[in-house]
Amino acid sequence: MSTSAIIIGIVYLLALTTSVVPLAVGLEPKGESTSGRRLLVALVFAATQALMAFVGYLIGTMIDYMFGDLLPYLVFAIMLIVSVKMIVDSMKVLKAKRLYAFTSNWGFLLLGILAGMNTLLMGVCGEGFLPFGNWYFLFIAIAAFLWASYAVRIQYTPKMLRSTSFIEFSGAVFIFIIAILYLFTDLI
Repeated sequence: MSTSAIIIGIVYLLALTTSVVPLAVGLEPKGESTSGRRLLVALVFAATQALMAFVGYLIGTMIDYMFGDLLPYLVFAIMLIVSVKMIVDSMKVLKAKRLYAFTSNWGFLLLGILAGMNTLLMGVCGEGFLPFGNWYFLFIAIAAFLWASYAVRIQYTPKMLRSTSFIEFSGAVFIFIIAILYLFTDLI
């Protein structure tokens, strides 16, 4: 694996998991819960991201044979779909339309699954693009854990909404750029 492929792979993993940030923000603000509970929430987000990516990969292995030589175009199309979805989601965050509250601990799991939809979609095209091979799933979990452990301590403020929206929007832009690089260059 070349240095450029490693760098692009790391950026891709971090960009793909930015959807964790708006969903994890304010769940366990600093001072209102123990560090063990914040760690548990971050681990739930990490595990669901990795599980959703793996489920997507399994689905993809069942259908990817149908695309044959068109697989790179499928990967490109799904990257564009994920990128557009993340842009739309970031605009909803900016307008404060994606704020979640719940009363049971199952809410963390449901938010983790909701955040994992992007990794599920990208896992479907894992036969065509899977940076770092089988280590991809572990690295997705690590990236999601890092984002969630950062975001779970932050309290809701108008500035926080702009920041989390910008993080997810930036992730979408990076995925769009990586999609272009994937289709039109041999860097990846």
